[in-house]
Amino acid sequence: MRRTLPAAITLIAGLIVIIKDIFISPGFNQLVQDYLVRSVALSSATAVALGGLSLLRVHGRRVSRRREGWYNSVILIGGFALLFFLGILLDGGHNSDTYQWFYQNTAVTGSSTVFSLLCFYIGSAAYRAFRARSVEAGALLVSATIVMLGATSIGAAITPMLPEAKTWIMDYFNTPVIRGVALGVSLGSFAQGARNLFGIERGYMAE
Repeated sequence: MRRTLPAAITLIAGLIVIIKDIFISPGFNQLVQDYLVRSVALSSATAVALGGLSLLRVHGRRVSRRREGWYNSVILIGGFALLFFLGILLDGGHNSDTYQWFYQNTAVTGSSTVFSLLCFYIGSAAYRAFRARSVEAGALLVSATIVMLGATSIGAAITPMLPEAKTWIMDYFNTPVIRGVALGVSLGSFAQGARNLFGIERGYMAE
């Protein structure tokens, strides 16, 4: 039962969605859509609740044991509790002015700060990648330089050929590669879905 029940639920749910897409029936399609919306909402709410409890448990244990960086966990738990209770107690919930003020001045500004630091790592990675140690690396260096200059006004000021070369590279090299990758991902997703549907892949059952 421990293996059969999850596999049966997966098979039935998958077949329902497949039948919905193959056979067009407004009533049946609406029923399936309502079922999927409710299922996704319930699953998302459960996942968020479990994630919040796990976050509090992990960081609460770090604070209680005074591990390295425990004060960061105190800030995290405090911010989590503050926004959680503000969203519940205030009129309007997360749309209230007070909640939005705290959110915009904590989460948004913090995220912007973290992402702004990534530019240094991106610059370091680009420097290492742009070393022409082989023919392939040299081609990457030349094409990346052309694309970057062609996408800026400086490149157009240097020569009108740079924007045209950038467009040519994006259309005749970048687009076909992206389509090939997308095709491979689609086939892989189809194969993985079939494995899950027929019980061949049981990773979602922690096996």
